[in-house]
Amino acid sequence: MEFVSRGNRIHYRRWWVEGALGTLVIAHGLGEHSGRYRKLAQHFNRAGFSVYALDHYGHGQSDGGRGHIDDFAHYSDDLHHFIRLVKRDNPGKSLHLLGHSMGGVIACGCAVRYGGIDSLVLSAPGFHGCREPGRFERWLLRHLARMAPGLTFPNRIDPRWLSRDPAVVEAYRADDLVHGRVSTRWFTSFLSEREFLHARLSQITEPCLLLLPEGDRLVDSAVTRRWFDRIGSEARVLHQFPGAYHELFNEVDEGPLARDLVLQHLKSLLPLPEAAASG
Repeated sequence: MEFVSRGNRIHYRRWWVEGALGTLVIAHGLGEHSGRYRKLAQHFNRAGFSVYALDHYGHGQSDGGRGHIDDFAHYSDDLHHFIRLVKRDNPGKSLHLLGHSMGGVIACGCAVRYGGIDSLVLSAPGFHGCREPGRFERWLLRHLARMAPGLTFPNRIDPRWLSRDPAVVEAYRADDLVHGRVSTRWFTSFLSEREFLHARLSQITEPCLLLLPEGDRLVDSAVTRRWFDRIGSEARVLHQFPGAYHELFNEVDEGPLARDLVLQHLKSLLPLPEAAASG
């Protein structure tokens, strides 16, 4: 399925439930795509929630050069348009936003700029990478972004550190829709978005759940904890998973608990039945 945002064709997947309790929108991470969340979506389907997930611009089956974008904020614009589509398809249903890794940054940008969600779930949000370019590299990349914005370089995601499950790593390596590069403009606009968000995290006031794998070698979990403390929500909950790798939902041991924690979060925000509310 697809919709159009900023004149671009954006692909998405829908796992729909008749008479759903609510809806969950998933924003995936860097270099991957919505299809990698099929099993997670089916888990929430069984619990009565419809799930939608888009392929970000330049990812999966959506338009755009792989790993390139002119302005990182465009991802949040696309996500906002997608959320409006989901709301039209599901009138009267609560809508929750789950962002993983880069998708967590995008989700926060969308929440700050547009709101319109009932809660926010963050899984290993990619506020700061463990292997980001150093000062000289950043200086060079900023110059290259002006001269050759579409020039790409490796995104430094080592598949070995995604999950401790070898089957997950192998499937990632074999996935034709996965890519491993970012452009110079992507990187410099990501830095700008990070500055924008850091100053505005207090504007996120929706209930927020953070799932933090502490064995993550791709995203700096210490930075994530500090950023989470700046979020303005009074209903802010952090769950830490010692030893777990980046893709928490794909961990054999911790994955079931992570999925159940999200489900508990979603159910805790359901409206009370009229009889119970009136009693």
